[in-house]
Amino acid sequence: MEKYNHSKIETFSDEVFFEIFDRLSPSDLYKTFYGLNIRFNTILNDSRMRFRDNLSSLNPKQFHSYVQNILPQIIDRLISFTFGTYDTDEYQQVNLFLNKYSIDLSLFKHLRTLVIIKMTIADVSIVQSALVHLIHLVNIRFSVDSNDVDTTSFVHIGNELLTGPKLKRVKMDMCARTTFEHITKLSNIEQLSIVWCQMQELTHLLQYSPCLSTLKATICGINDADLWTQTIRGSLNTKCSLRLNSLKLVIDSIRFDYLLLLLHELKQLRSLWLLLNHHEYMDAEKWENLFQTSLIQLDQLDLTIALTKPFLSVNTPGQLVMLSTPHIACTKFNSKFWFNRGWRAKLDEYDHCVRLTVSNHTVLI
Repeated sequence: MEKYNHSKIETFSDEVFFEIFDRLSPSDLYKTFYGLNIRFNTILNDSRMRFRDNLSSLNPKQFHSYVQNILPQIIDRLISFTFGTYDTDEYQQVNLFLNKYSIDLSLFKHLRTLVIIKMTIADVSIVQSALVHLIHLVNIRFSVDSNDVDTTSFVHIGNELLTGPKLKRVKMDMCARTTFEHITKLSNIEQLSIVWCQMQELTHLLQYSPCLSTLKATICGINDADLWTQTIRGSLNTKCSLRLNSLKLVIDSIRFDYLLLLLHELKQLRSLWLLLNHHEYMDAEKWENLFQTSLIQLDQLDLTIALTKPFLSVNTPGQLVMLSTPHIACTKFNSKFWFNRGWRAKLDEYDHCVRLTVSNHTVLI
């Protein structure tokens, strides 16, 4: 009976085994099947065999064994690879990978998805220099360890990271100010997520992202506001693709007028999600003007304005804003204009803050 079962397995094509093995981790595959017989050894070492792996749950001993025994056999056949640990107090996997073991990321020549969890800022330059060789990359997700970041930290992003010929989706959670001033080439990125950058850096990046359709970003502050206001008008209409139709922003320390200047340039938007934290954003008339003159195609809106009590004036430091301001604003956001667009406003009040929400999904009580 055993002989019969063995012969049945031997009749399966290589492609069937490729399909089955694609669902298993390389470590399990090599521990279970390698050395079992010549057929399995041949399949596991076949250049057509592709692997996916995630090292984030490995303990230090398992990680050492993997780097020494498994990775050298599959490094040029991995198509999806995740490494780094969420708990860097236990051990810093990325540092070991890139520095102690000096693994060259450029050897992952068939990689399509790369996820690096909690690297240091110094590691970013190492990673960027390798990415230029990974011409098959489609997805990138990077994060920086917050323990390596202080208020003066910067992460500088260059052409190497963003201009891969097949790169479509990028997520960067750097925990520090991310700059794009070194970007000088057009990218093919369609989906982009950034935490965090300043306003002028974001708009510089947009000028080199003609294929971008979805953008998520946390924006804090703006340098040289006068120069930015002079250059922003018309710059995105001519350089930024009409494909950008979904925008999600968390805004901090940026005046309402500056945000409006940006949004007026993005006339193609169909979906807009905003989280704001100043009372000046409660000016319903300014929002109406934006939606009537520029964002006329917008149909999905999720606007949240969260204020901590007491409400302080943005323009006059130390001056209190009337407690009635949010209630008056909520009434204005529920006028005929907003009703006709299918948007409703709701005010939630708590002990220390209020939250005004305007969206397609708001249910009035």
